[in-house]
Amino acid sequence: MNSPGSKRKESIHQQILKTLYLLRIIISNTRLYSIEHPKTQEMISKAFTSLNNTLRVTRELSILIIDNDLIINNKAIRTEEADYFSLFITVLKQKNISHISFKKGITPRELSRFLSDLADPSVKKVYSGSGISSGQLKFKENPHNDSLLQANQLHSIKSQGKPSEKQQALAVKLRSLSTRQLLMAQELYFSIRKEQGFDLRGVQENMSSFVNHFSQNLNPLSILTNLKSSDEYTFTHVINVCILTLAQAESLGFRDQHLYEIGITATLYDIGKTFIPEELLNKPGKLDAKEQIIIRNHAMKGAGYLLGLEEAPKLAALAALEHHIHFDGTGYPDIGATWQTNIASQMIAIADTFDAMRCSRPYSRASSRKIICDMLTKEKGKNFNPLLVDNFLSILSRNQKNQT
Repeated sequence: MNSPGSKRKESIHQQILKTLYLLRIIISNTRLYSIEHPKTQEMISKAFTSLNNTLRVTRELSILIIDNDLIINNKAIRTEEADYFSLFITVLKQKNISHISFKKGITPRELSRFLSDLADPSVKKVYSGSGISSGQLKFKENPHNDSLLQANQLHSIKSQGKPSEKQQALAVKLRSLSTRQLLMAQELYFSIRKEQGFDLRGVQENMSSFVNHFSQNLNPLSILTNLKSSDEYTFTHVINVCILTLAQAESLGFRDQHLYEIGITATLYDIGKTFIPEELLNKPGKLDAKEQIIIRNHAMKGAGYLLGLEEAPKLAALAALEHHIHFDGTGYPDIGATWQTNIASQMIAIADTFDAMRCSRPYSRASSRKIICDMLTKEKGKNFNPLLVDNFLSILSRNQKNQT
């Protein structure tokens, strides 16, 4: 049984992680929009409140970057947590920052200036003030060899919290890889929206590693990425669709290169959403006729973009085009009653629907698994391939039995 002291430490740790999570989201939003954008300003306000709550219990929030590890108040965070902040770590390294200290008395203006400088690639020197200090770690060199002592102390800090053998189990590895894929998808989608170049090799290499481990996994539901913020829905949804599609494909006998291409395809299938305004994607009310046309155009736009991306498999362009075409030929875009959709697109359509219904959105509430499964069953032969629905429900049923 956990003691009150250990529960309090865990609560403080979660508060710190929440603060860092908000800071990471702000950096992403600022790179996509601007520091003045209403959504960014709203997130800065939330981050400032969270940071003040953290500083009430810790007095100072100290962050160290050692290699690719994140050390918070002299404690290394767990591997699966660190992966989620890899974008944050990358940005700090690009600015030659290896330590940050947030102190009591920090003002909203200081936090805003600091985050704006972090997010702006053209800024060389990041703001520091009375409430924020940052820079490179420096070791003192003196006859007593303090630099070696400090290095040893840092190595000791870095070694804390190293995952045990149990923590390095397959499910943890897969969750870590899925988090990395989420971050890479986020960077990819942001780069496309801002019309910047993007190297697909990171997505490809991570997917190769993911597929190599995936065939040993028995429960895809256990590695789905949790939705922490509505601002991240697009990316968590894409990765969850990828996981659920791979589970279907692997159970049907797809292996190696075929499984890899399906994984890449399921990461890229919704790329057309980057050409749709954010406010329209998240509109809480009913869409009018013009807005529906804009939304539906994402399938054609995504397919067109991926056809021009040499590194992307042609299957990805096909799935981008087809993932809203129903099994009976209805849906969109309308490309003729005789068109038969690819099996990868059909699997993605099932995964897409399942994950979308299990999450709360601005315009819809989350549904129970029973309601979702009943809907999939009802739509067999209409929206979805009957054989693929049966296979998907079998995967869910099998894993539910394994958990009991």
